[in-house]
Amino acid sequence: MKKAALMALLLGLLADQAFAVYVILLHNGDRLVAREKYQVKGPNVIFVDKIGTLKSIPLAQIDVQATEKINTLGLGDAQSLDWVDREQVKPTPTPTPSVTGLGRVRAGVVKVNPDSVRPTPTPGIMYRDKEYPDRQVTAAFASGFEAYHIYLYRMGLGTQPTYLFIEVQVNGQAETLKALQAVTTTYYLLFQKAPTRAPERVEIQMLNESGREAGLFRISAEETADLATGKITAENYFVQHVIF
Repeated sequence: MKKAALMALLLGLLADQAFAVYVILLHNGDRLVAREKYQVKGPNVIFVDKIGTLKSIPLAQIDVQATEKINTLGLGDAQSLDWVDREQVKPTPTPTPSVTGLGRVRAGVVKVNPDSVRPTPTPGIMYRDKEYPDRQVTAAFASGFEAYHIYLYRMGLGTQPTYLFIEVQVNGQAETLKALQAVTTTYYLLFQKAPTRAPERVEIQMLNESGREAGLFRISAEETADLATGKITAENYFVQHVIF
């Protein structure tokens, strides 16, 4: 009954895909984001950036091999995880808003109700205001969210020391599915490139605009593969893994 009800609720909705972009990696470590692959014009290349500006840079500045590799992953402009092999690089995590400030982050978002109005999740999955110890891991998930244009989230330590907790505010079912796609895709890539540093589990709490729970998940890296590689839809993944 539960699965049938959830499937009916989600029927007809398609999971949104990441905004089509082409990431250009430079030899100095910088990254540029274009709307599509650059064109070679003599010693230079030209491309249109995300805001529509035509730009040109020397071809010699581009790490062509790394650029081609990252764009075959199909992750939009999510950060690559090359930091796994370059421990000397300091993490630069993207700041995430607190729940009390979510209404100020995006115009028109209803302020989140106090914690007292939220249902208590049975498995104890909730925000604990404790930082997850690996900031580069949280930075990777932050970049993954932003590649899917999900901006209202916060992260912390989960119910176990090796669990990452993610809280996401979503506006409707389509955004719920998009956020789920962002988490699983990032988690899958992280596990492929750095299995020893990937969280043992990722716990996800989806909240709607009024602060009420819209979906609760506790997933392992192995459970991300089907959705991250497109073998199943986000709707089916939701039904299979949601906890209520």
